[in-house]
Amino acid sequence: KSRLKTRLFSDPESWITPRQREAARERRLSDDSRPRVVRRIFTNSRERWRQLNVNGAFAELRRLIPTHPPDRKLSKNDILRLALRYISFLDQILTDQDHEDRQGRAGNLLEDGLQGALSPNYSCQSSNEGDSDGLMEEQTGLQHLHLRSR
Repeated sequence: KSRLKTRLFSDPESWITPRQREAARERRLSDDSRPRVVRRIFTNSRERWRQLNVNGAFAELRRLIPTHPPDRKLSKNDILRLALRYISFLDQILTDQDHEDRQGRAGNLLEDGLQGALSPNYSCQSSNEGDSDGLMEEQTGLQHLHLRSR
């Protein structure tokens, strides 16, 4: 009797069996997880698309950078380093040509140093002190090459 009395006047949650509680919990979880799963699928899809775009941009940049040998496989880091060097190299050529045109002389640095300056073996070396020091060494190497060709 006391048990029945306790049950009648107690919290209605206590009337639910453990099995019923577990089933209700599973229903709540499955209802809540559907938007999360859909959101996760969408996020994964968006990340795959972004990664494909990035890889496509690297492939396009790779095609624009002359290297020796031309079919050598390069890492993304190598591609970026070579692109920086190539841009600096072309900028220096334009600067020098402009300067030489003003003085009435024509120079052709491009033929003299392009192959050696843009070789992956030459450009992908970095110092032990970090990438920024390696880039400084690469820029110094380009300047040395440029001065040597004069």
